[in-house]
Amino acid sequence: MTLVKGSDTLNLETRSLIAGERREGRGDKKIAVSNPYNNTEITRVTPATAEDINEAVETAYRAYNDPSWRRMLGRDRGKLLMKLAELVKRDAEKLAMIESLDTGIPIRETRMEVATSVLHLEYFAGHAGKIEGVYQDLGPRFNYTIREPFGVIGQIVPWNTPFKLMARGFAAAIACGNAMVIKPSVVAPLSILEFGRLLEEAGFPRGIVNIVVGPGRTTGKALVEHPKVRKVIFTGGTEGGLEILHQAAETVTPAVLELGGKGPIIVCEDIDWDEAIDGVLTQAFARKSEVCFAGSRLFLPDSIHDRFVKDLAAKANRIPLGNPLDDATQLGPLLTPDRVDFVQGYVDAARKDGAQVICGGSRPEDAELKDGNYFMPTILTGLTNDHKAAQDEIFGPVLMVMRYSDLNDAVAQANDSDFGLASYVWTNDVRKGHDLAQRIESGNVFINSYGYQSEIPFGGYRISGMGREHGSEAIKEYTQVKSVTVGMERFPSRFEL
Repeated sequence: MTLVKGSDTLNLETRSLIAGERREGRGDKKIAVSNPYNNTEITRVTPATAEDINEAVETAYRAYNDPSWRRMLGRDRGKLLMKLAELVKRDAEKLAMIESLDTGIPIRETRMEVATSVLHLEYFAGHAGKIEGVYQDLGPRFNYTIREPFGVIGQIVPWNTPFKLMARGFAAAIACGNAMVIKPSVVAPLSILEFGRLLEEAGFPRGIVNIVVGPGRTTGKALVEHPKVRKVIFTGGTEGGLEILHQAAETVTPAVLELGGKGPIIVCEDIDWDEAIDGVLTQAFARKSEVCFAGSRLFLPDSIHDRFVKDLAAKANRIPLGNPLDDATQLGPLLTPDRVDFVQGYVDAARKDGAQVICGGSRPEDAELKDGNYFMPTILTGLTNDHKAAQDEIFGPVLMVMRYSDLNDAVAQANDSDFGLASYVWTNDVRKGHDLAQRIESGNVFINSYGYQSEIPFGGYRISGMGREHGSEAIKEYTQVKSVTVGMERFPSRFEL
């Protein structure tokens, strides 16, 4: 298909959104936003500064405390979200195209991501009028609880699948009555900046949602440490999450952190062969594996190991790489050249330590892809679960395959990781599947399945994070509980005066 040629064709928005107005950041040097397909410059953004963050937070704080917002009924906030969902649906193709240009995710997948974002908006729109407390009869007293919004929430969005990751937190926060300052990644901000155009059209009050583009080390830090930011939502790498947790501790600011993963996939002997092959292929390589819930450690019983690896590699070798804007492309480029070098380094180190490269292991040789950040789907065998390539989050299309002798061995290896975000099981024995799900130490276990939805609580164990996005659990993350106790009888004095 014809390539979209730069910002003029799509009329890309590159300015931050503060107080309902578009403005350039106060940074003194523009930052290039590049297309991972060929590393050409799409556009440039002027980064914000700590001063811009302060203005955005103060604006959000005033907007949050305006009676028109504080007294708005939950069902009316739901109507705003539903209107916004309709606008996103209307502009879905444009948003998907921008996301593909900006991130390298194939458009067949960015279309799904935008459609999923619409579902997030609709799902939490339905929750907005149903945020409830509880009542307790205490005899001469009674107690009730109120779930109240925090106030200003700072949301820091990563560069991988930014639109959907923004939408899920945004939808829950607004449904609960919060104001927001959203900081997209400076290297992949374009779909979220475009989203900002729809807020005014949907009727959102000025200043309730602000979008500020800038580097994490400066603008992200200023957002987390601002005293009027009452909660932080961060999706990204574990290293960044630990920094944010330390920064938030200075102001005792609670945080929801969805961090890295090294998802185990346990395949049992009693599988539907073709289904399991296709499922593992998806879990390992969907969205270029630049997702924290990718399955990147595959555990196979000795009895089927060689045959399964052979059939899996045969299909992995046939995954079409190409221009992300081409409907036929199923594996796009990694975000930057540095990401390719990073992944290559892990593969080379594994090979040096005795790993067999069953497929992939390098950049593709196709001349049409030479300018892009491509890395072929890679399957490695011959190493054990304690190898660095099996323990570190590579965040690229590299699948480590290990053997297991029995299911106790498989579970022990699966749990031998600092991460605990998403895990996968393939079996046709329902009892075995449930048993494994209970024994695997992970915030999410998918049995013969892949992919979370608006209704599914999502979050990690250990260094994979804290808190939960999605589902009714998210309402607990975006509200705080106030307890009110009322005396129904005359208060008896405890002092004899």
